[in-house]
Formats: sequence, structure tokens, C-alpha cells
Amino acid sequence: MNIPDPTRCAILIPTRNRPGILRDSLTRIREAGFGNLSLWIYDDVSDDPGAIARAATEAWPGAHVIHGKVHAGQAHGRNVLLQSCQCEFAIMLDDDQYFLESGRLLEHLDPARRDPACAAVSFQCRDKADGRLDVPAHITARRCASFMGGCVMFHVPSILAVGGYREFWGYGYEEPELTTRLFARGYHVWYDPSVLIEHNHIITSEARRNDVEYDFFYVRNVLLMSSMNMPLWFGLPLGLYRAIRRALAIHRNPLTKFKAILSGFYRTFRHWHERTPMSTREAVTWLRFTRDWFRFRADTGN
Repeated sequence: MNIPDPTRCAILIPTRNRPGILRDSLTRIREAGFGNLSLWIYDDVSDDPGAIARAATEAWPGAHVIHGKVHAGQAHGRNVLLQSCQCEFAIMLDDDQYFLESGRLLEHLDPARRDPACAAVSFQCRDKADGRLDVPAHITARRCASFMGGCVMFHVPSILAVGGYREFWGYGYEEPELTTRLFARGYHVWYDPSVLIEHNHIITSEARRNDVEYDFFYVRNVLLMSSMNMPLWFGLPLGLYRAIRRALAIHRNPLTKFKAILSGFYRTFRHWHERTPMSTREAVTWLRFTRDWFRFRADTGN
């Protein structure tokens, strides 16, 4: 089993309202041999924070549990964990994910073998319920255009060098947005299918998705992903097009999605000093790369 050095790598998990699922996942992670790593949990204002703390510390003695004060979403929680863990590398998992195979994990921590421009390594993920793979099985190790936020290992200094996740983001497209900024700073994300994670995707009544919040964040953030990271004359129209397409794709909450588009415009200028626009040439190169990556994924098939 390829287990990282506990002085260089930690496990980070954001959670909310799912102590039972969290406990089960932690037990499985320990059974996979990762119990020697330090564990950091961010509780995003659960209804019963004590239950989260008990689940974490009983399943993983010595676990660090950080309780948020305001419900802020995964992006903020992951930033807090990255800033707190004090490790060079961080394996980021969701509270319903655990290792099945560690593959070539250690190669990505080896200073003699790792690419210093590699800011993150994305893992393969399999759904426990139906066996579906997140990335088609025929896709081999390569650079990729995004990652699953709970299925990745970060080189923490590289992620923090670009500011981590955007603090006001909440959730929704936070992974491709971060990958975009990494690209603009000369970093990349590597996909390694040899590391396999299982996703025990269960929605409890307490953690049921808020569809109004979900639709708002996804429509707003797909606009911001372009307007914040590309030249305004190019990124704002592109973001608006993507937001409208996203809004029309799901037939619910029309007023919420209209407000989300307005919020996207507002946030673009409200956070003007936080914009990280690429040059037009860089933006075109990045758009071509992301198009080819997702088209390749779609054409390959499981």
C-alpha cells in the first residue's frame, strides 16, 4: 500500500449535517491504511456540531475539527483547511468518499519525480451505487481541465500561491475556476486514474440540496468564471452566454436564475480588484484546451 509520509501530507474533509456518513467514510479510509495521516475536518455549520465532532474523533482519534460560524459553502471550508493543515500536500475528500486503490500516489509526492508545475493530482472516482466512473476508463494519465473537489491531492503551497478558492464563491464551478487561475500562473492539474476513490453518494434528509441556492450559485458562478479570469470585453459576454444556457437547461426557479445573472454582473465589478484576467491569447488557448478535454471525455465512453 502506497501511504504518504504523515509529516508531508494530510487528509482534509469539509462536511455538513452527515455525521453517520462521515464516520463510515473515516472508518474506510483508516481501513485502507491512511490512519497515520493527520485529519482535518471543517464543519460548515451543521445543525448538531457536537455529532460531527464525535463522529470525527471517535472514528479517527486525534482528528482536528474546525467549526465554521456562518454557512459559507465548500469553497470557504476548503480554504480554511488548506490554511490550517500545515502540510506540503493535502488529500481533499468529501465526507462520503474513501480510497479503494492508492495506485501511484507516492510518485506525486516524491521531490525527485514530481513535476514542480503540478499543483494538483486528480483521482479516478467510482460511484458505489452503480459503478459509474467519473472519468471514462480508457482515459490514461494526462493533464486535465478540471477535477472533482473531493477527489484530488493538492500541492498546498501552489494552491495558496494563487489564492486558493475564491472566498465569496460558495460552491458551483469552483474547481474549473481554480484550475483556470492555476493555468494562468503556469501550473497544471494532472489526472492519475491509478488512484481510485469510491463515492458513497447518499443524500440524507438533513443534508438535502437546497435547489434555490444551487441554481443561484451555478448560474452566477458560470458567469463569474469567465468575467473574473478573462479580458472583460471577451469574458463578460462569454460568461453571460454560459449563464443563460445554464439557466435554460433546468426548468425551475426562473426568478432565482435571473437574480443570479444580475448578481454575476454585480460581483464582477464588486470584486474588480480580485480579477485575474488572462491575456486574450492565453484565454483562447485555455478555452481550446478545456473544449478538447471535455470533448475527449465525452467521445471516449466508459
